[in-house]
Amino acid sequence: MSNLVIVESPTKARTLSRFLGDGYHISATMGHVRDLPENKLGIEIEKDFKPQYQTIGKRSKVIGELKSDAQKAQNVILATDPDREGEAIAWHVSHVLKLGEKGKRIVFHEITKSAVEEAIRHPRTIDLRLVDAQQARRILDRLVGYKLSPLLWNKLGKRWLSAGRVQSVAVRLIVEREREIENFKSQEYWIIEAELQKDQRSNIKDQSDAGNNFRARLIEIEGNPPTHKATEGQRKAEIHDKKSADSIVADLEKATYKVKSVETKETRRYPTPPFITSTMQQAAANKFGFSAKRTMRAAQKLYEEGLITYHRTDSTNIAEQAIAMVRGFIEKKFGREYLPESAKYYKTKSKVAQEAHEAIRPTDVGRMDNGNLKMENGIGREEGRLYEMIWKRFVASQMNEAIFDDTRVDINATMDNATMKQFLLRANGRKMKFDGWMAVYGGMENGKWKMENEEEKESELPDLTIDEILKLLNILPQQKFTEPPPRYTEASLIKVLEEKGIGRPSTYAPIISTIQDRRYVEKIDLPAGRQGRKFHPTDLGMAVNDFLIKHFPDIFDLQFTAKMEDELDSIANGEMKWVPVMHEFYDPLSIKIQTVYKTAAKVAVDLGTTDEKCENCGSPMVVRMSKYGKFLACSRFPECKFTKNILEKTGLTCPNCGGDIIIKRTRRGKQFYGCSNYPKCKFAAWKKEDIRK
Repeated sequence: MSNLVIVESPTKARTLSRFLGDGYHISATMGHVRDLPENKLGIEIEKDFKPQYQTIGKRSKVIGELKSDAQKAQNVILATDPDREGEAIAWHVSHVLKLGEKGKRIVFHEITKSAVEEAIRHPRTIDLRLVDAQQARRILDRLVGYKLSPLLWNKLGKRWLSAGRVQSVAVRLIVEREREIENFKSQEYWIIEAELQKDQRSNIKDQSDAGNNFRARLIEIEGNPPTHKATEGQRKAEIHDKKSADSIVADLEKATYKVKSVETKETRRYPTPPFITSTMQQAAANKFGFSAKRTMRAAQKLYEEGLITYHRTDSTNIAEQAIAMVRGFIEKKFGREYLPESAKYYKTKSKVAQEAHEAIRPTDVGRMDNGNLKMENGIGREEGRLYEMIWKRFVASQMNEAIFDDTRVDINATMDNATMKQFLLRANGRKMKFDGWMAVYGGMENGKWKMENEEEKESELPDLTIDEILKLLNILPQQKFTEPPPRYTEASLIKVLEEKGIGRPSTYAPIISTIQDRRYVEKIDLPAGRQGRKFHPTDLGMAVNDFLIKHFPDIFDLQFTAKMEDELDSIANGEMKWVPVMHEFYDPLSIKIQTVYKTAAKVAVDLGTTDEKCENCGSPMVVRMSKYGKFLACSRFPECKFTKNILEKTGLTCPNCGGDIIIKRTRRGKQFYGCSNYPKCKFAAWKKEDIRK
């Protein structure tokens, strides 16, 4: 063979084989070929943190085949992914195969014929700055894990606990939010709306004429502006109890309603930028309920099949040829009025966008046919839904803005008695004049805008004039209570991690998976077996968090973690060397760990007692935690070693025998669903959706 091309996965290899001719042989590494050892630190700290890499045992056969192929090839082309992880894999492969000058590095951000051929025409050497940045992250994370985890074992008495440089900060956010919720004091308040009708010719309370009926909210009483927390364009009157609300309702039922002012202004809503990793993960979580891991798995498949650009990116840049492609498509599909005079360019919000990546976009917008993806081999429903979401966001990002007429009507409600007591109510309406980019997501039906979901529901007001008298149909008081900040979902946690500069595109999904696998946080299931989406810290997670924050406040500080991420970016950009960054982090950490070993007291993780009695000795049973989850144990341990499983019911029924479906865990701590009648019934499933089939 003349050219050997090395990639990470068989799927990527198969896609490349469609573009490259007979002169190319394509092989896959199946991921990393070298890493730090599993059973020891593997870092020579005193020698400037020199890593002791070793080949991964299960890659031995693959490495042997690659060595054989490389010896036969005139050129070896390293075509791993275009980021730090991909650069590191290429570097490790080059070392293992001893390629030297024979190895050439190519990068492409989409697996298309033109992009791959262009990359082959412009090979380069391995970028050691990117390799250093990846290596620095790997060593930092190994140092924290291997140095802090034994300390947790010693002080919290559980030999399976772990600490992570970034994962522990994510847990901290969830714990702090939980305590905000626990400390929140809810306050009662009331909002009052009047249902009004434009047409007063009817003496009957006929509410069928929806076009003339509308609602207005009370915002002022006797000219006194409210002091309650207000929302944009819609103030809330200060009503704190039912007695006050009932009094106002009684007055409003006797009042005369007259239009005080009508203000209409044109507003424009602009499209959002094409997806980057974090916004794609957030959108897929909100729209489909996908976990970050699930989203990245589907995106990986789409990328390797050549359907989208590289999916680990924090850049909103778009290649000029892609802009030309989508502009041509928009004009042909939607019409000239939907196409801006010039292309739209979006500023990357990330503090330091990694390398020269593009945003996530389709490689060919023509693959969508009447709103559906022309299915390719190996693309399932999950990937198809994600592709459609990416496609719509990209096409919309290059279209004209949507135009609305926003109307605000203020209405005086005046008592007809001697007091002439007066109230001010406000109604807001919106009417679409031009759908613009929103045409991608919906359409017009019977002259009204219809979105594919209910997020953009139109609320039109009838045509009203100043001093017009309105008919009261109903007064609608509503009791409300102020709410605490919401618990984090995967989407909102990724958003705050990104905003605070913690983590990078390749790390969001692993962070979220790890904190759940460690049993530091969990998603509480909803009734009827529905999957919960909001993170709750476990008792164990709160105990570990409190210990780390108490003894290592600087290391697990949000700003410090963000600073370390910025310094890793600076290493990748060649602005800093990696060894000084290691010393800056590790030297104070090492001293602090030794101090904590000597001075910190052991911590008892209290998970609660129960009413159950030990079946062996009759002592009370207590809740304990292992890496497999919670269980019951005798309070007289170690004198009595009786234990009992806690059944975590899901509310689902076993399709085989009718027993309860419960949450179980493998020996490695991975969650699955099984029947409570095991071993009589051996039904099991990895996903809830598989149970109902």
